[in-house]
Amino acid sequence: MKIVGMVIVLLTVGALSALAQESAGEQIKYGAKKTGEAIKDTAKTVGTTTKSTAKTVGKKTKEAWRETKAKAKEVTE
Repeated sequence: MKIVGMVIVLLTVGALSALAQESAGEQIKYGAKKTGEAIKDTAKTVGTTTKSTAKTVGKKTKEAWRETKAKAKEVTE
């Protein structure tokens, strides 16, 4: 009777540990999915910000070039 009880306990412990591993695997999978989504959202935000900044830099560079050209023209006249 004791042997049967010990076998049942061992089988129960083995089954519970298998369930715990599957649960941990699911948690890792869920965490990885959430992390991937966060990285994707961040990359979109960075891309949008970079594009906006590049446009602003381009605009300011063009303005500076025009002003420099106008000042050079004034000096030569």
